[in-house]
Amino acid sequence: MSQENPEEVKVLEAQIECLQAEVAALQRQQKEHHKDMTFHFKGQIQDALLYMCGQRQEEGEKVLSKLMEEVEKLEEDLERQTQMNRISLKSCTTKTLQSSGSKLVQQLSVSGHCSEMAFQVEFKLSENKEGERSERRITDLNVVMDASDLQTFSSFLSEVEESRDLLLFFRTLRTFSDRSDDRCRTFQHFQPTQ
Repeated sequence: MSQENPEEVKVLEAQIECLQAEVAALQRQQKEHHKDMTFHFKGQIQDALLYMCGQRQEEGEKVLSKLMEEVEKLEEDLERQTQMNRISLKSCTTKTLQSSGSKLVQQLSVSGHCSEMAFQVEFKLSENKEGERSERRITDLNVVMDASDLQTFSSFLSEVEESRDLLLFFRTLRTFSDRSDDRCRTFQHFQPTQ
């Protein structure tokens, strides 16, 4: 073997130590980054993120199955609600316009149909939190329906938009739809058969 230069060995050892220190610093930085993520996300979201990052494999599978069960329950509830009130939703979109510690403003758009009557409702939902208490308000309500031939219902829609009363809209929509269906069946009954 050739004889090594002691100065060269010292330089190489110093470089190795620097590289080891750099690796250790990067590992600490990575752990701190994971701590930041877990600090901001708690509960099921934290468990799902840990599962996605490859940590807690068996717990992640439990969380995933629990989330799937919750989705199935929500779908069953939605189907039951649709059968009870005969209002079927096709889409619902939410866009957050403002989010701070005490105030949240979202733009929502809901579309669907009740019997043969299609509707689209767009509104802003403002939520103000004061300690344990929160207050929600609906603003900028806009209802879009093809009710041009129904003069009385069109004036009702204008009143609903002015009062921003969604519950009144959906109750009246269902009642109006039921009465329209009754009228159609009655007129079909008295139609002469050919």
